[in-house]
Amino acid sequence: MTPPEHGILGRVAGAVTGKVVDAVPVEEILEHVDLDAVLDQVDVNHLLDRIDVNRFLDRVDLDRLLARADVNALLAGVDLEDLVQRAGIPDVVASTTGDLLGRTLDVARRQVVGLDAVVTGLVDRLLRRRGPAPLGPVLLVGER
Repeated sequence: MTPPEHGILGRVAGAVTGKVVDAVPVEEILEHVDLDAVLDQVDVNHLLDRIDVNRFLDRVDLDRLLARADVNALLAGVDLEDLVQRAGIPDVVASTTGDLLGRTLDVARRQVVGLDAVVTGLVDRLLRRRGPAPLGPVLLVGER
């Protein structure tokens, strides 16, 4: 409806505009419109304030978007060696390897001590030795 302050002039302009739009193709009218001038009058911040970002993001198909991403191009500028060094990965690997080696040696030592006890018991039995087993070599622990 035409605002009352425009009166008869507003009604005539509205009627003429309606007739022109009906008679002339929209494409031909738009050829005479300076779109840059129209867009310069748009307040982009006002438009952005009206956007519901969460609703917009709900409509985005992330799988489709990520499928279009060129991961090789994204990583082309990344210095992986520097990234690995900054992350401390070599230190973690060295520490883990050292810990694993130390634990493996501890297990091996326990197995050797256990095997030594079994072999000593068998030798004592074969030689028919009686009494408690010595604590170690005589030169190390002395005689009893």
